[in-house]
Amino acid sequence: MAKRISVIIAMLTIFTATGCATAPKSAQSGEYSVITAYVQAYNDRDIPAMSALMHPKIQWLSIEGSKTVIVADGKADLVKQMSEYVSSPSATTSELASPVFNGQFIAVKETARWKRANGSVGQQSALSVYEIDKGLVCRVWYYPSERAAETATKNK
Repeated sequence: MAKRISVIIAMLTIFTATGCATAPKSAQSGEYSVITAYVQAYNDRDIPAMSALMHPKIQWLSIEGSKTVIVADGKADLVKQMSEYVSSPSATTSELASPVFNGQFIAVKETARWKRANGSVGQQSALSVYEIDKGLVCRVWYYPSERAAETATKNK
């Protein structure tokens, strides 16, 4: 459970199966608005709004060193995980920055924030790549947070 929460924290601070088509460059602002709406729904803990923006074959992937781990596979799986997560006291909010567009892929820096037990605010940032298909989030790849990357480097 702690590992899954860490992956989800890095989340709002990515996908490998087929089924997503390429969007024209003119759709970039529309694709980014899908991502911002998705993250806003997450911040609002609005699972129906998040679900409405999910592709039926959505995949949530975590990049861990040289491995890609499937965190969620399919809309039902991700909705279930998100429903459990957003109701937990450790749920985060997320903020996007520095989008980079490449066809249907948008890379962003996601910063997750949460309130610690002592009342202070914790935060960490990670890179994520979203794939958009026909106005829906199809895949999301989350890379290790800067805090996780620092720990991994220290342990080498």
